Amino acid sequence: MREPTLAERIADELTQRIIIGDLKPGERLRQEVFAHEFNTSHVPIREAFLRLEIRKLAFSEPRRGMRVAPLGSGDTREIARMRSALEVMGLRTLSGRLAPKQLAKVKEALVAGDQATDLVAWEASNRAFHVALAELSLMPRLVDAVRDLNIAFSRNALRHGSPEGWKPGYSNDHQRIYECLESGDYNMAASLLETHIWHGERVSAR
Repeated sequence: MREPTLAERIADELTQRIIIGDLKPGERLRQEVFAHEFNTSHVPIREAFLRLEIRKLAFSEPRRGMRVAPLGSGDTREIARMRSALEVMGLRTLSGRLAPKQLAKVKEALVAGDQATDLVAWEASNRAFHVALAELSLMPRLVDAVRDLNIAFSRNALRHGSPEGWKPGYSNDHQRIYECLESGDYNMAASLLETHIWHGERVSAR
């Protein structure tokens, strides 16, 4: 797997800041500020901004530059429908037994979630878990779509979640999905994943 470019790394960092609210809806994204912060030219910053726009995390205003996109209202169900369709389809394409090496990123995200000590860390590990599941399908376009949908889900979840009231916990759903993948029961893994996604939608929509 290739190493991410500088623009991709910057886009991922700015994505995380938008998700957790460090960069707020409507906030101006200035090329010169980030070029100075990341010690680079404006070229990778412009490319990073375009990636944010593709992810629907930023939008361009004529003669005013880029701004952080507003939070979507009432779109959690749409996100869940799309995640359910794509993520579940990804698991249903699997065949044969997966080697431990193939499941390593899934396991890593599972462990990170169990060890998370705050809501932001847990949400990042949850996102990584779902992207790692999608990567098992070996379908790059599906992976990109799942990544973007989980970014949108995380942004909504953190808007509704309370960092102060969050408590560390064990993700039984993730563990059961992992065990099914490990044993080669992909249909059960897909069914558990679908239920898990819709449960998450109900919680985040409260």
